[in-house]
Amino acid sequence: MKYVEPDFYESFKCIADKCRHSCCIGWEIDIDDKSLKKYNSMSGKAGEDFKNNISLDDEPHFILAEDERCPFLTDAGLCRLISEYGENILCDICREHPRFYNVYDNREERGLGLCCEEAVRLLLSADKPFALNVYAEDNTAGTDEPELIFRDRVLELLSQRERPLTGRLRKLLEHCGAALTVFDFKYWAELFLSFEQMDKSWTELLESCLKCETEFPPEEKLNAPEYERLIAYFVYRHFVNLSYDYEIPDSLIFCILSGCFVCALDTIRGKDPEHIRLYSAEIEYSVENIGLIMEKISKTQQ
Repeated sequence: MKYVEPDFYESFKCIADKCRHSCCIGWEIDIDDKSLKKYNSMSGKAGEDFKNNISLDDEPHFILAEDERCPFLTDAGLCRLISEYGENILCDICREHPRFYNVYDNREERGLGLCCEEAVRLLLSADKPFALNVYAEDNTAGTDEPELIFRDRVLELLSQRERPLTGRLRKLLEHCGAALTVFDFKYWAELFLSFEQMDKSWTELLESCLKCETEFPPEEKLNAPEYERLIAYFVYRHFVNLSYDYEIPDSLIFCILSGCFVCALDTIRGKDPEHIRLYSAEIEYSVENIGLIMEKISKTQQ
């Protein structure tokens, strides 16, 4: 078995009360079965705490306050469960977020989701190409799936800085038999506005950009190292998973489109890591939204 992670993965540590966008606000927090059994077995004050703040409707989850705050999030932005009972009390999603895991036959890949501002900071903290650390559990890890081998080749080509990023992207699309048609920024902004909105900041950002006539972020902007790393992140996380349900060229276009859209936002509104976090939270973390985007992409390739 191989274990794969970005080279900045182990550097992650939750910044807790220093975070401007707490993951304990605005997200429904589901509780895994093992944690639920543990909570139900607790007595005294702790038992009452959980009994009064858990809903068993549909998937078990914490009952959020009116402002969509976790009931255990203090006014200081800290988790009361950790301070009173220790980190072992956390359910899976609270302990693991923003980490993600993709498991294949002979390979487990993990990373940090960009809906977390600290994960964004780590991604953007280096100018070097996006790189992976690979650990083999033993000498019987086996052969990677063809899609993963191809994906790793895509990442390798993305890292070759002898030519501008725009040239590398065109070469990759050509190699896959795909074409990124004229990037109509207004078209994608309008489409994203038709999706369910979670954060009014995202809605306001999209609405303010509809007046812009930009069709594609200027090449000199897109060629910056941070967009290469951002597109590589999307390729690492989504390229193979999407290719299971869609064609590989369409999956590659989604990854490139995501980086281009963030670059366009930066070009219009000024460079801001918050654009990446918002895109991730609103688009990347919604299976439904990604599906709608992939349908549009697929139609352009027919």
